[in-house]
Amino acid sequence: MIQTSAHTTPRADVLTLGDTRFGVLVGGPFDGRCYPLPNGDIPVVLDVPGPGPGPSPALRYELHEGLYRYRSAQRSAA
Repeated sequence: MIQTSAHTTPRADVLTLGDTRFGVLVGGPFDGRCYPLPNGDIPVVLDVPGPGPGPSPALRYELHEGLYRYRSAQRSAA
C-alpha cells in the first residue's frame, strides 16, 4: 500500500475586484456579505470585527465547503 501525506489547500469561493480577494460569509449578522481576504494562502478561519460602533466581539467564521460559515462571537481580552 502506498501512503502519501499530501497537504491540500482548502477550497474557497472567492470573489475578486482588482487585486483584492473576498470570501463569502454565511450565517450570523453578516450573512450574504463578503469580507476581504489577506494576501497569500486562503485562511481557514476569519475573525471579522463585530457590527456597530464601540467595542463588540469579533465574529469567527470558518471555511467549510467553499464558504465562510458563522461559528461564534469571540470576546476580546480587555
